[in-house]
Amino acid sequence: MPLPQSLSTLRQRPYRLLWTARSISAMGSALIPVTVVFGILRTGGSAVDVGTVLTCHAVGQVAMLPVGGVWADRLSRKLVLMVSDAIQAVCYGLLAVMVLKHQATVWQFAGIYTIAGMAMAFFTPASRAVVPEIVDGENLQPANALLGLTDSTTKVLGPALAALLLAISSPGTAILVNALSFLLSFVLLSRMDIRRQVQCSEKQHFFADLRDGWLAVAQRRWYLANLLCWGVWNFAIAFFFVLGPIVMEDGHGGATSWSVIMVTGSVGSIVGGLAALRYRPRRPLVATNAAAVLGIGPLVLLAPPAPLFVVALGVAVAFAMTSLVGEVLATVQQQLFPEKVLARVSSLDWMISLIAMPVGYAAAAPVAEIFGTRTTLLFAAALIGTPCLLMNLLPGVRSVQRFPDGTIGIAAERNAAAASPEAAAVPSLTVSTETLGPSGR
Repeated sequence: MPLPQSLSTLRQRPYRLLWTARSISAMGSALIPVTVVFGILRTGGSAVDVGTVLTCHAVGQVAMLPVGGVWADRLSRKLVLMVSDAIQAVCYGLLAVMVLKHQATVWQFAGIYTIAGMAMAFFTPASRAVVPEIVDGENLQPANALLGLTDSTTKVLGPALAALLLAISSPGTAILVNALSFLLSFVLLSRMDIRRQVQCSEKQHFFADLRDGWLAVAQRRWYLANLLCWGVWNFAIAFFFVLGPIVMEDGHGGATSWSVIMVTGSVGSIVGGLAALRYRPRRPLVATNAAAVLGIGPLVLLAPPAPLFVVALGVAVAFAMTSLVGEVLATVQQQLFPEKVLARVSSLDWMISLIAMPVGYAAAAPVAEIFGTRTTLLFAAALIGTPCLLMNLLPGVRSVQRFPDGTIGIAAERNAAAASPEAAAVPSLTVSTETLGPSGR
């Protein structure tokens, strides 16, 4: 029975192996937020210790993202993915053994979780950058959407599986399952044959490579502005996650209501991932920036607050939008920038996102104490809606479009290349020794 067009990338063995490996390791990783917390608490740790360990993981990931981006562009991305999986398998394997033997301490959780976060910083940009090496341009968005849909699904199923494992066994068992998931992912990736591997750029100093990758973004100032706009979006949406439970606790259903909202949001993420398999806007950045305004819904609806079912519906719509938009932006990034700098561009994207949300988490409560919860929620909603709409006034943002062949680029650059092959050979955008052409978040 033939696969639907939106799933046709699964016919390609390299992509099928990547998708399977990513699915397995994502399911294993989805166990960790729950099991690490209970692992720490059951070894005598406190809430402060939990926060410290989670912060260590985030800091390790953010600190190493620029390094991961450079090496994912220097080396075979398949190799980078495999090494990252191997390191995480070892980390979680050691942690599982220590927890099962009741020998784990908080500092061991922190140290191992930090190393795992650093390894993930190599995996993340390499994982996005390897997709164009195994999938044709017109099929990139369905390929990204399928990977994103799997991630969304595992985030729903993972905590439920973690709860089951904790009920019948211990945190150590769940952590061991995660270690095995990375080991299996390593084996699958080792069998992935990449026939069109990107030629690595000429080796130079690490910081020169880092500069060249980031200048690739900076020379398209409108694209950098769009990235920063989404950083502001992530900063503002963090207020929802901090203040939402407080609003619900204040006479609006408490933890039960908040759980309903979060489950509904997760379902929305899956729906958005399904939509991304088929939805291909003609002007991707204009469409995604306009759709981003839906993110004001959860914040505005909490301000009165609205009835639970209305808040839940607004959250579902917003989460569906973020899932859909994320895959469209990933496809734009993969086609707008040359593949040899793609991992570095992706690492900058992820850095902005990962830094913005923790800053939002930290700012939400103090701002609410000064100005009040309702005013703070409305302020955060304004931060989400206004910059995204302003971005669509930039000519560069409006110039990015999808062509009839399904690929994405800038019309003026595509037309210039078609009119003058000689001019196409001389890049209009240069970064050190690397050239940029009309190939994100």
